[in-house]
Amino acid sequence: MCHDDIEILTRPEVFTHMLKQKLKKDNTGFVGIAGTRRFAQTGVWWDMEQWKAGSHSGYVFHGEDLDSMSATFFGQLGEVVVMDGVFLAATKKTLRSIQLKQPKAFVGKWDFYDIFYTFQTYQKGKKNYTLPIQIRHESIGELAGRDSWHKNREAFLKIFGKNLPASVS
Repeated sequence: MCHDDIEILTRPEVFTHMLKQKLKKDNTGFVGIAGTRRFAQTGVWWDMEQWKAGSHSGYVFHGEDLDSMSATFFGQLGEVVVMDGVFLAATKKTLRSIQLKQPKAFVGKWDFYDIFYTFQTYQKGKKNYTLPIQIRHESIGELAGRDSWHKNREAFLKIFGKNLPASVS
């Protein structure tokens, strides 16, 4: 799964190798490029307090083209609780083990699908990982003005808030 405004910069054979190596393990949930090892009670994976505390993981290039892009480094790659949906991969077995349909409580657009999916696998004891896959994302991902994102975050917190904060070792 990925946003429609990304360009994968990693060579295809390296990209495929990384995905196969991590996804062949039964205890892997999702792999992606950005997430957090400590998911705060705010329900915002990129929460600035957690970023300052060094809880975030991964990196992405942002920009309209290769000449204007710049890197956003979130933190050391590895196991995370949840991930951003700019790029996510999972096996069919993993996808069949979670609820994929948008919850009725999510009244906005299908915002927060990424957190909804990756948090489910975390709760099932599977491990989500950020990998060194290089992508260029045209959008910088600002959501401050999108009501549906905020509504769905609140709905997510009503469903899963009692399980937050959540963290990996």
